[in-house]
Amino acid sequence: MHETRNFVLVMSLLATFVWAVVAWVILDPDQARLLNVQRFGTLALIVVLTAWLWYALKMEDRLPDHLRETVGHVYYEADGLSFMPIIRVNGMQAELRIYYQNRFENTVEAIVHFRPLQESFVVREGMGDIHFAFRANGGDFGVVSQPIGVPQHLQGEVIELQLAAASYYPRSHGACWRKSAGLPCGTMPVDWSGSALKSGVHEGSNEMELINPVRLHLTMPLDVEESVNVGHGTWKQEQLVAGT
Repeated sequence: MHETRNFVLVMSLLATFVWAVVAWVILDPDQARLLNVQRFGTLALIVVLTAWLWYALKMEDRLPDHLRETVGHVYYEADGLSFMPIIRVNGMQAELRIYYQNRFENTVEAIVHFRPLQESFVVREGMGDIHFAFRANGGDFGVVSQPIGVPQHLQGEVIELQLAAASYYPRSHGACWRKSAGLPCGTMPVDWSGSALKSGVHEGSNEMELINPVRLHLTMPLDVEESVNVGHGTWKQEQLVAGT
């Protein structure tokens, strides 16, 4: 955050305004040295400081875009929650990771849903649709990780899935701390008031309606486990950078 810098800008603007009043109203043109420089210099400085302060308060993000620094310029958006699914390898175990970033100051509840369009990676035997349910505090940047198995004949191949997501801010969004939204990815009906969010990776129904989902292509790694190794545990969520 930039409160200290913004405070200095405000105080500098006030001081420059006072200086301008003195230069234009109080100083004697016959006695003051470089009076025109002082007069027009203060006006120019007022314009510069005002523009800088307006940018700082209205245009500039209050928090860094950690998601962009981690995954690049392309990521998705679910009404205030930006995220990007990627595949990484931990030892011999492949992982599906969702890097996420809350753009607003209040806590968000989110569901990210994957629907395979062909044979895919394995979370649990027989599981088709899966969704990740998690919470993120205001401004948080983090990652949700799920170990996956990759059948031998799919290693090195590109698989295709449908992706949709939904988010809910129980106490409203609050102030926007990051202004750059991700790409739309479609959504799905969720009864947020029906029950408390159960965090974790859950089996989803392939009969669930996905509204305007996007098609996601993920490249499967080589030389990894074909099933989920018990030693790698299950899903986990990590707060990488706290928002507040």
